Amino acid sequence: MTLVLAALAVAFAGLIGGLTGFGASLVGTPLLLLTGLPLPQVVLINLIVTMTTRFAVLHRERRHVVWRRVAVLGAASLPGAAAGALTLHWLPPHGLRILAGAVVILSGLRLLLRPADRVHEATPRRQAVAGLLGGYLSTTTSLNGAPPAVLLAAAKVPPRTFVADLAGYFVVTNALSLLLLAAAGQVSAEGLWPQLLVLLAAGAVGNAIGGRLVGRVPRKLFERAVVGLIVVSGVVTVVGA
Repeated sequence: MTLVLAALAVAFAGLIGGLTGFGASLVGTPLLLLTGLPLPQVVLINLIVTMTTRFAVLHRERRHVVWRRVAVLGAASLPGAAAGALTLHWLPPHGLRILAGAVVILSGLRLLLRPADRVHEATPRRQAVAGLLGGYLSTTTSLNGAPPAVLLAAAKVPPRTFVADLAGYFVVTNALSLLLLAAAGQVSAEGLWPQLLVLLAAGAVGNAIGGRLVGRVPRKLFERAVVGLIVVSGVVTVVGA
């Protein structure tokens, strides 16, 4: 029963991730935690499923990628991810969930309360900060999409570029995070691999459905969905702690 619920959670998260470009882990984390899976396994599932599905998105949307921005975000995530992997065993899972939820909520509120006509350029400095924060959240909670999503949403980049840039960021950051967690001895997939294949398939199906909607959703609705998703996911994460 747990596997069925986890597969449904991953499929739904994949659909949201395919549509918004970043929501898979934000949605998947609280839902997977509610199924009873421990946080370390949830982090591993999210990192692997998101990285795998983002490869397909990156290939599909490659003409819309701003590669220099992806490179800065990915490179900046490395020290953050390393810090997260090294300090993970010092922090209690309960506290990590509250911290992650608070970061997500504040990120969403920042977007919600900003003037609608204000655009914050995604400068290299801001990209580096977003990548660094995302890297730390990646190895500690797998909620690494919020900082770069806030950056791109504040810059009001077109939806397809938003999705494409985040796909590139996730491929790089999740791969680095998995390698760092493995090096730190924080990856434990014992008893998870057979179920992981089912979850990968579920995530791929949901992602494919969501991906078909990219570019068809009106921009204002897309932006509101992004902000709403950020805030709601953060609240659910904190409440579930």
